[in-house]
Amino acid sequence: MSASAEPFTIVSESGHSGPQLFEKFHDSTSAKIADIDVQLVTSLRAQYPDLIVTTIPTTNVNLLQFAAAGYATAELEVTEDDPIIRWRGFVPSVHRGREGSLGENRFFSKYRYTWNNEKFIMYCVIVGYNQLQYVLKEPRDGESTLSNSVVTDALIATIGKWMVSDEDVIFVFDNFWTASKELWKQVQKANWDDVILDPSMKKALTSVSGKFFDSEDVYKEYGVPWKRGLIFHGPVGNGKTISIKALMHTLYQRSPKIPSLYVKSAPYTYHIRAVFEFARRMTPCLLILEDIETIVTPANRSYFFNEVDGLENNDGMLTIATTNYLDRLDPGLSKRPSRFDRKYLFPLPSFEERVLYCDYWRRKLQKKPSIEFPKVLCRPMAKITDDFSFAYLQEAFVATLLVLARGEEPGSHEEYAEDGGDGDLESYELYRAFRAQVKLLREDMGSSGVPMHAWCKASNVCRVGWPACGGFTGGASSFRTTDGDAVHFKANHTGAFESWII
Repeated sequence: MSASAEPFTIVSESGHSGPQLFEKFHDSTSAKIADIDVQLVTSLRAQYPDLIVTTIPTTNVNLLQFAAAGYATAELEVTEDDPIIRWRGFVPSVHRGREGSLGENRFFSKYRYTWNNEKFIMYCVIVGYNQLQYVLKEPRDGESTLSNSVVTDALIATIGKWMVSDEDVIFVFDNFWTASKELWKQVQKANWDDVILDPSMKKALTSVSGKFFDSEDVYKEYGVPWKRGLIFHGPVGNGKTISIKALMHTLYQRSPKIPSLYVKSAPYTYHIRAVFEFARRMTPCLLILEDIETIVTPANRSYFFNEVDGLENNDGMLTIATTNYLDRLDPGLSKRPSRFDRKYLFPLPSFEERVLYCDYWRRKLQKKPSIEFPKVLCRPMAKITDDFSFAYLQEAFVATLLVLARGEEPGSHEEYAEDGGDGDLESYELYRAFRAQVKLLREDMGSSGVPMHAWCKASNVCRVGWPACGGFTGGASSFRTTDGDAVHFKANHTGAFESWII
């Protein structure tokens, strides 16, 4: 048959093979969006009618992360039909003084993905809070384009196992779970030798986790759930965080290792569900709920309590909740032993604890010949830092070292003698600089230099007694003396006492 006699002649002018995904993406993101996933899956099935389309949330398993680790390859493919949509920018170094680099955030991209000698087409799409991966694969025996792909499922399972099998990470939940190598490296530097606490409390903390994870048989023998909850509370900057890091480090030294799960933010019920679902899969594990008063709210308290001691099995879960404000906690948290049976107060350090902390810094600086720091300075340094938290003590030492490093003159002997300084101590440049920084920090604490909780403790006027009150924050408040007289006081934003009236 001649060409002129053919019933149909196909002419392609634009090179398009039909509906393209980018057209749908552009149309959907430029107008109203009901459900972007439904629209994109429909477009993909039209564009690739012979392939199985699988939608995978990036927050569940991240295919590009898996490829970046060297277990697969992802080759970016850019065409006129499916162009890349991205932001380009400069990413500064996390350390000042070092060079940064260029970076980009891709909102729409297409890849040729290869794993285990299997080839896939993958689209990555970000719309708002949705981060989705669309993986396309040809059907195998018995599969249809509307069924699940055995090969894609194997890829998902492999990445999932890889994510949870890497023990050298801390799992962090901040609206979704991520595995943090950086936090794990920080934890490896923490040990109990760096934690300055009351000896009896330190002994209790170092043994509590070991006893729990070694006692599964005991819990089963007595027919009680193998779970436990602890609350770390007290003013900010007094050792809660470093104690938790040291505890994490201890658990990673066990055999087998106990994973740590760190929850920073989980404001909604579906977040709480995601936290406990993952924690149950990781048991035995340590679950840390930072600032729990921001996690358990009136809107989700019932749901949280049901996750803690409802019908679900939480065996092997040691939960530590932290708070700076014990009095603000829901009574269902702080007064239900079946949920959190022990509370550990981290108060302002005592004189002897401050001496130990100063000696800790002395030992750190022993290899610095330019700094003269004899042990005789530790007790005087502790004496002039009364009412300082560990965080303030650290700030005093760091600021002192910066003054010395810059070669600044910390002050004359006569200046400090007039201010009540000891002449022998003032002969040490380190002590003079330290004393000057302490004075500056006291001015930051408030005009009187006396934190309200320290004044309350010393005056013994609070009916509930110390440390039950746990300190105060800014604003006006009141309490009653042991004689029943009302006392009204005002504190500034640091908790420093400003005035009171009986």
